[in-house]
Amino acid sequence: MSFFDFLNGTNNGNKRAAERDSGAWQDTSLEQEMRVTAQEFLKKYGIQYEGLDFSVESLTALEQLLEDASGFYTEMSPEQQRKIIEGAGAYIFEVARKSVGGTYYWYQKLGQPLLVTGQPRFETAILAFKQVRQRLENGKDDNIPVYFESYLEGVRQYRSAIII
Repeated sequence: MSFFDFLNGTNNGNKRAAERDSGAWQDTSLEQEMRVTAQEFLKKYGIQYEGLDFSVESLTALEQLLEDASGFYTEMSPEQQRKIIEGAGAYIFEVARKSVGGTYYWYQKLGQPLLVTGQPRFETAILAFKQVRQRLENGKDDNIPVYFESYLEGVRQYRSAIII
């Protein structure tokens, strides 16, 4: 049993089987969903926040975007909050995947995706949606580039961990 299996994740490719079966959920892989969500996020914010190009360095521009959004996050509707969390989270996931690779899984316990890198030798994972939510709620203490560097350090050390 792998570290991630122990934590009750799945990579069955679909995040909500019940919705899919009812016809409400389009049958797409989690990887495709993250790619599309990240591209839509880039399309929406790429002009205003120069430097969003899926590089590790672009996380500085994302950090500025989240700093700006955190000023009125509590005034956003739940739908607006969800969209910025999922968009920025998908962007972080795609930066990670393009930088060091990985496989998307649906983390059932938290009801969100995560990216696991290094399988089968080790399993370093990030929970980008959770981190974006924390950044928006807590401010600069949950800095995205610092968080991402912790993830990269885990990958460089071949460490099995979920970076929270």
